[in-house]
Amino acid sequence: MSEERRSPERDGIEPADDPIVQPIPLSRGQRMIRRLTSREHLRALTRFRIRWPRLIFAAVVLSIAALGVMLALLNSPLLEVKSVSVEGADAISAASVKQLTRLKGEHVMLADLEAAQQRIAALPMVKHVTVSRDWPSGINVVIVERTPWGRWRANDTVWAIDSEGVILEGSAPAWHGPVVTQVSALPAIAAGARVDINAVHVAAELHARGAPLALPSIVGYEWSFGDGLVVITEHGRIVFGDSDGLEYKYAVWEQLEREAHRRGEPLLFADLRFGLRPRVEIGLNIGRDVRIHDRATASVSEQ
Repeated sequence: MSEERRSPERDGIEPADDPIVQPIPLSRGQRMIRRLTSREHLRALTRFRIRWPRLIFAAVVLSIAALGVMLALLNSPLLEVKSVSVEGADAISAASVKQLTRLKGEHVMLADLEAAQQRIAALPMVKHVTVSRDWPSGINVVIVERTPWGRWRANDTVWAIDSEGVILEGSAPAWHGPVVTQVSALPAIAAGARVDINAVHVAAELHARGAPLALPSIVGYEWSFGDGLVVITEHGRIVFGDSDGLEYKYAVWEQLEREAHRRGEPLLFADLRFGLRPRVEIGLNIGRDVRIHDRATASVSEQ
């Protein structure tokens, strides 16, 4: 037989005290979950119902009302363009600008401002233009005009050009700085056409410096499609072409003039576009081969 299990009381031993278990407090998230899943909260949710038919009906009514307001605005004579204001027009006729917009009588919301801006920008004297709505029934045009900066002679006429080389119309030529004479047929010269502004900048720089020696002095500037800028002196022609290596070209020109002066002969021609081997004509020695030995000092020697 199995031995009978004895209890402590039966053996005369007092039992030990049972351990006391403290409950762990719930976290904030657990308390929130318990509250949301409680019976009271679930019963409250069942009482709340979204009335979808009424909500859909209200949305349809609001959409129809908004469409009606939009149609009313599009057909309202109050929003027709009644006035066009022009700012910044001095050499340009403000009446011509207003006519070019072609927006009067159009609906201010549907007016094609970009097309109007392009038409005005095509005017030769317009450098920049912005066209904007002036609510409720106006259009505002702001113009930045081109201003004379230099002079360009072509077809026996001295034209004013701006700093971008655009031929101007309806304004007097600027009387400061040199005049560049175009001797080639191309490009065709008319208001709005563009000329070689690089040549004008080089001419302005050389005009400010003057000739390397007191004599011969500069008497004019010419430009052609093939040669670019040519300086006309009292003795001959100095071909610069463009502004590339301007400092070096000027130094070569100075050395050639000093060499011609040393020989007592005029410098009739010099093409400075060929770097170390410029084409040179001094006095009667036409076709003389000249080489630049030192690029830094542009020293000249005869070959």
